[in-house]
Amino acid sequence: MKELQLLDDGDSFRKSAYRHIKESDFFADFGDDEIEVLSRWTKAYSAATGCVVLNEGDKSNCLCIIIKGEINIFKKLPDEHLKIAEVNSGESIGEMGIIDGEPFSASAIASKDSIVLLITREDFEDIVSQNIELGNKLLWKLARILTARLRHTTKRLAELLTGKN
Repeated sequence: MKELQLLDDGDSFRKSAYRHIKESDFFADFGDDEIEVLSRWTKAYSAATGCVVLNEGDKSNCLCIIIKGEINIFKKLPDEHLKIAEVNSGESIGEMGIIDGEPFSASAIASKDSIVLLITREDFEDIVSQNIELGNKLLWKLARILTARLRHTTKRLAELLTGKN
């Protein structure tokens, strides 16, 4: 099984992390000072095609922002793995677990060579407690993402239950 490969760490990585964050649509509404702070709390990884980025049932331990590439989300069923979503550059996965600490509800597998930024749950909690304004901004961003996904899921469920696609 292919694993995530750490691209770099330490001071040399901070400039690269800053650039990745700055270029990401996920952080489009974040200022340069906020991006500078975030660059100290992130690690960048390469995920080759087929790499398991998050594994369903594993303890949630990170927020993952896709910087480059594409990640497919799969749900385990008794007889198969059902693809339920495709996540592209500028989008995120792992939001629920970084908030509630529950195991990942699905698996995420790179469908193309990708670069992802990870913020661990512990680092996320440190950001929220040490930099309240930035922490609040991140939490509001995650809340908007989660509510948009819930609205989409509710709409899709209604369509499936009524047979109207």
